[in-house]
Amino acid sequence: MPDIGISKEIKSIGSREKMIRYLDGYSAERMEELDERKMKRPLVKSYMLEHVGDTGMQKTITEVLGILEVETEQIDENLYRVLDTKENKEYMGFLEVFTPRYFVFYTLHLSDKADKWVKNLVLNSSHLDHVWLSGLTFNVLWQRVAYLTKPHRYVSILFVHESIYQIDSEIYEDENEEDKEISLSLDEGDVIEIVERRASKFKLVDKISIVQEKLGKLQDLYSPLYAISQLRFPSPVGRGGHDFYDNGKVTNRSGNFRDHRSHILYVLRIYDELMKKTEEKAWYSIYKETVTIPRQFQKLIGSPVTIKFEEPLSKETFDYWIKSTFGRINNRFRLWGNPIALGPRKVHVYGVDKHLWKPIFLELTDKHLITIVPKGTCGNTIHRLICNIQRYIDPSAKAYIGDIEYKTIVDESSKGVKYEPEY
Repeated sequence: MPDIGISKEIKSIGSREKMIRYLDGYSAERMEELDERKMKRPLVKSYMLEHVGDTGMQKTITEVLGILEVETEQIDENLYRVLDTKENKEYMGFLEVFTPRYFVFYTLHLSDKADKWVKNLVLNSSHLDHVWLSGLTFNVLWQRVAYLTKPHRYVSILFVHESIYQIDSEIYEDENEEDKEISLSLDEGDVIEIVERRASKFKLVDKISIVQEKLGKLQDLYSPLYAISQLRFPSPVGRGGHDFYDNGKVTNRSGNFRDHRSHILYVLRIYDELMKKTEEKAWYSIYKETVTIPRQFQKLIGSPVTIKFEEPLSKETFDYWIKSTFGRINNRFRLWGNPIALGPRKVHVYGVDKHLWKPIFLELTDKHLITIVPKGTCGNTIHRLICNIQRYIDPSAKAYIGDIEYKTIVDESSKGVKYEPEY
């Protein structure tokens, strides 16, 4: 059902300053409701989206969304109102172009509605992808939170790991079993567990000083705690903060929209640095250099991306992972290809990434995933792989680009970026 009130309010905004004042006031009202535990309207939510870094392939946001029957009404040079023309002709929110590669969508609609709408945008457009923040990335961002925030402030961290590919061998061998993801079924109020599998969801809220002391020890004891899927940056201008999720969603739980936007810009700058370093190290290409005319030599540059599992996968889990990923058009890894079996637990895939439809080469075994990313294939592919591996396969998996650990690259990317508040 359309929210006519929100749609009309969005339609009435005609300048950036009016949008900021509106979302600032809206955020302050929601903060009061949070204090009273009486939420009357949804919180402000933002969704970080990635386009493409290749200037030759870049399109305007009007072109990208126009293909999906979504209109963009320009407010200023980099800000638009977004109107979905498919069914109810409803204004969904605002979209800001931070750079030609990164867009951010702001909305006041309910999470269920907004999450589904943004997810469908990405699924239906090869030009868009989520900004993917893996557990390895969040573990570095958590250090930035501790550095930027006073130790007595509270931080919220959500850990989520779901072994959706871990299945019982008897179920897997049943030829009549439907090819669908295993889940929980509801029947007359009772929860019926279809199959036992590992699933962990744990939220930690405590003082930053305590989390600094305990988190590393807890992660060593229980590996799903490496799979951070949400991290709150406490607001420096008041109570509450900004919840960043692994799929690029950011929920404003503070009373200040300007501060919310500042934190998004801060994380996007870190992510952009990470993207540049990732592509610089991982992209495979042939470099030609002339030594003495007319002699030339060719040099292969680039490094494989390796994701190592802490423990080998069972044959049933490995087979179901391959079948589920490459047997479905819309799979979680957003990959397409025909797996070539080279052994009972080893396959090669000469495939494509459905973001931009560029080539990617994969070796998947029960112990690791190795990928070769040719120049021109978006580096976001790597971040999506790592994010999904940690969430659904192995929360304590380690990733490398060449011989450099991935978290080291994330750390290097974060150090040169300063948080610049806009009050």
